[in-house]
Amino acid sequence: MKTRNPRERSEETVPGGKDQAARWLVVIDHHEARIFRSELPGSVAEQIRPDQTEAAISHTHSIDNFSRGREKPAPQSFFGPVAVALKDAGQILIFGSGSGTANEMDQFGAWLKIHHPELARRIAGSLIIDEHHLTDAQLLAKARDFYALPQVPPSLMP
Repeated sequence: MKTRNPRERSEETVPGGKDQAARWLVVIDHHEARIFRSELPGSVAEQIRPDQTEAAISHTHSIDNFSRGREKPAPQSFFGPVAVALKDAGQILIFGSGSGTANEMDQFGAWLKIHHPELARRIAGSLIIDEHHLTDAQLLAKARDFYALPQVPPSLMP
């Protein structure tokens, strides 16, 4: 698995280049985001972990900024590098776990709508899964199953 520090710059994000029609998978929780090209069997994830420097940690005293007893990274320090890694994505499927404020998937989607609306429009769907009990191959198979379903054009969605 390729791991990248959010402060590093990279010429290549996820293997495969700039194919806007490509279908991508993001598996995200508060520890990391794993980004796959979902149509490629055996795709290797790019792993992005939150910046844990003092400057990147949110110090608000709200309960929303704590996760499992640990401070959460400020959204820009974590979601920003994930958005950069997805810049060449066509359709994006997001898998996450948790609920409420622990659901990084929903927080990432909401953050994208505000900070990268063009990228948010490429989200094909999101699913809550128990990702810790699935292999990368199983995650990719679930993504391919999702993309195989007939898609409703965004203009017809309620």
